[in-house]
Amino acid sequence: MGASDSKLAFKEDIFRLAGEEAIAIDSSWWLRFIQLPETAEDVQTLWSPNDLRDLTLNTPSERPSSHTQTAPKKNAETLIYRTVSRLHALQTKRVFDDPLTPIAPEVLNCVRILTRLLPYIYEADYLSDWEDQFFWQPRRPVSYPDPKSDSRRIYVDGLSGAAVPEEKKNSNLGPPLGEQLIDILTKYLFFPGICLPAKKDANGVPELKPIYTVWQSGIGAQRGAAMTKDNEKNAVEVLRLLLVLAGRSLYFAPGVVAEKDIKPLTYLATQADRAVVLNTICSLLNTALKYNQNPWSFPIDLGAATKDSKQPLVTCCLQFLLVLITYPVPGNGANEFRKALGRLHRAEDFQFIVEGLRQILMQPTTGMLRLTTTAPPIIPETLALFWELLQCNKRFRSYLIDTERARDFIVLVLFYAIDGKDDPAKQSVVRTCVFILQTLSVEEKFGPKLNALFTAQDTLPSVLQIPNFHGSYADFLIGHIHALLTSSNRGLESLHPALLAVINNIAPYVQGLQRATSTMLMHVFVSFSQPAFLLANESNHLLLFSLLDAMNAILEHQYDENRRFVDAVVKGRKRFEALRDFTVEGAEAEIDRMTRERKDIGESAAGRATSHESARDATSPRTTSLDMVPEDSAFAIGDEDDEDDEGDGESNLPSHDTSTRASMSNDALEDALPLQSRSMSEKARGKQPVGLANFSRSTSRNTSHTSLASLIRLQTRQSLQPFTPDYQWLHTWSPHLPLHTILQLLEEEEDGGRARPSKTPAAGNAVSSTLPAAPSQHAGMRSSGTAPALEVKVQTFRWTSAALGWYLSLLWGRVYAADTARIWAGTNVRLFNVVAQQSRISLSSPKGAVDAVGDTIARRIGGLSLRSPLTSREV
Repeated sequence: MGASDSKLAFKEDIFRLAGEEAIAIDSSWWLRFIQLPETAEDVQTLWSPNDLRDLTLNTPSERPSSHTQTAPKKNAETLIYRTVSRLHALQTKRVFDDPLTPIAPEVLNCVRILTRLLPYIYEADYLSDWEDQFFWQPRRPVSYPDPKSDSRRIYVDGLSGAAVPEEKKNSNLGPPLGEQLIDILTKYLFFPGICLPAKKDANGVPELKPIYTVWQSGIGAQRGAAMTKDNEKNAVEVLRLLLVLAGRSLYFAPGVVAEKDIKPLTYLATQADRAVVLNTICSLLNTALKYNQNPWSFPIDLGAATKDSKQPLVTCCLQFLLVLITYPVPGNGANEFRKALGRLHRAEDFQFIVEGLRQILMQPTTGMLRLTTTAPPIIPETLALFWELLQCNKRFRSYLIDTERARDFIVLVLFYAIDGKDDPAKQSVVRTCVFILQTLSVEEKFGPKLNALFTAQDTLPSVLQIPNFHGSYADFLIGHIHALLTSSNRGLESLHPALLAVINNIAPYVQGLQRATSTMLMHVFVSFSQPAFLLANESNHLLLFSLLDAMNAILEHQYDENRRFVDAVVKGRKRFEALRDFTVEGAEAEIDRMTRERKDIGESAAGRATSHESARDATSPRTTSLDMVPEDSAFAIGDEDDEDDEGDGESNLPSHDTSTRASMSNDALEDALPLQSRSMSEKARGKQPVGLANFSRSTSRNTSHTSLASLIRLQTRQSLQPFTPDYQWLHTWSPHLPLHTILQLLEEEEDGGRARPSKTPAAGNAVSSTLPAAPSQHAGMRSSGTAPALEVKVQTFRWTSAALGWYLSLLWGRVYAADTARIWAGTNVRLFNVVAQQSRISLSSPKGAVDAVGDTIARRIGGLSLRSPLTSREV
């Protein structure tokens, strides 16, 4: 179709589809749509959105409402029947006079037509009943006007074109058309001359029979199928149509998508032949994991798809694999693809998976020649695949931890989390990384592995290095969790429960926490225990509960091995005692005072609102803002005569934000220092133990340290529906704060533990002698050991409908963003708001484009809460 005349003629054929009422199904004219186009671009450009929507409307007037069910034009039905019929015929019989004629051009044109048309059928709510009947009910005869009589109708089999007697017009002719189409397409994935190299029989004629074999060597195959570049391009188009069939999910709202029956996926996940399931999952997995776009460690331009012919195939394989294994079958049915992934058990298969994942994830962090720092565009999908493997395959989790490769992946996952924490377009990647850490931390053997010394920091990218760091993997992990908790990006606030869950899960096993790490944990406690923070949000106290549980776990299970942490707890005695005295009666007085101040400040702000900017910053009278709660109030944590080394009521936590460095005052700089370093000269700080001295010096160089409480101020000030605390709400949780273990420790320290010498620590682990008695003197506290005798509380990941809605939105957002063919562009996608995010989405350059959409959806569903701990979806 290179000539303009042929394209004009083809366009006239498209107009005829919408102009004539019902063209006979046996007309040879239909073959023009299958035989004339030469490229996918021909079909994409010549079939405009208006042409396709004309086909979906049976009435030429206005579009029906979603409540008015109708059917598309008869020609749309016939076009679908003819393309599916041709796909089946090309697969089962010789349709050309010359048997050596390749079938690939017509197969691809049929695939392209359906790929172009189906999204416009899915977007039309008024076609939902017709869609279910046409594709997913047993196939019945199709009626057409009889050309010989105006009053009669003729009935034919839509696939074969054979006439059907009128008395059998209501009979079933075969399985649903949608099921037959899926069977045809899955066979084409393994069909010689299409996705596999052509194979000829003894007479030199191409064979017409699928060969179920794995595309690439790896899991399930020692040798690959030797696919050519044409085979890879064909596989991309077939996989793309399968994604379009499964893309019915794009046209549901995120709140209900997890509960909808996506019939193409249900059929694939439950009814596909075993040979199809095993060969498909191995082919997709091996193709993705063997991908190395940078074999010589030269990360030139990792984002340009045109420079790497394999990238489109790898992207489609990863996306279709994730769509298959994450689909929740209605009625708790078994997903055969997920089961197959969960049944992998050979060590060599796990080694192949680990090396493949590591090769992809490490590409932006290594290289002999660094010409770009752009990460591979398939990183989000690769991280999602890693998370799915951890969830559905217990043996893989055990292998990863037993071989100590989990520590390598901790570093890789933290790289993507820290690298993206301040980028709104990467929030979904950060979320995936945090949930990976939470899933790993649930394993009992994971925590003890973190006690190994971390010595490779000098080889890490600068974004991941902690200045003057020394300690274990546990210190490294908690240090970066602290950075995520104190990030200035408000989009990460919904991740705080999951981040604290990671600390909670590893707390019973960590040993030898460094002083800087202990200080970080105390800083978080100080911010979470502020009355202003606790009263600012209905669920903020859950964060404090989680953190206290983690601190208790350290003291109860590894008391003797974490003397620096014990020292930090003892020095924060007054803060714990003030939290204990956080009474309901006093809180009522505090709430009344806050209400009066909100009213006064609200009236004052209204009087000053002379511009749009001041109006936007004014605080609502109902908003609970932490700015309105002075730290010297009756319920500030700590007394005015606190010791200097315990700091003020609000501890500022270190962060990576440097945007306001020049505007910080001397007081703010003093607040930014660790609690133990306040009121000390620079010389005195230099005499502290190495870890704390270095921490103090590095902190003093960066004066823009955002406290967690200040982030909550911003969150509360901008809240659309502010929370108003009351007595009943406070009484439900304040008497149940898990302070017993810590208060017992402090009581024994005050009653005589101060005079008892502490156990001699290992070299380089010097602690103060003003510590409580030996661990044996404290009931409920254990010293060392990697298998705590006390019960260990684990916060696991449980899939809820809202969480799954976010996750499916993320996956399909990546599919949408990677769509260089613009398949779904212009259709009414409901899974995420494309129009509102248009400034962030570039369809011509879709790298990471829809990550921000996933962030919007996560905020829309309210994030994930500690109220419903998550558990893995395991096979």
